Amino acid sequence: MAYGAAADAGAERPKRISVLIGPDGTVVKRYDAVTPADHPDEVLADLG
Repeated sequence: MAYGAAADAGAERPKRISVLIGPDGTVVKRYDAVTPADHPDEVLADLG
């Protein structure tokens, strides 16, 4: 909730998102739509 992950509170179920959080606690990247099979590689690429 702190990063807006459950911001869609009016919906039956909040939308699922992923966020990449930097060491200082800021959002580095937000992933609104992901493909589960590809998402780990996408996040690892964004870390490097």
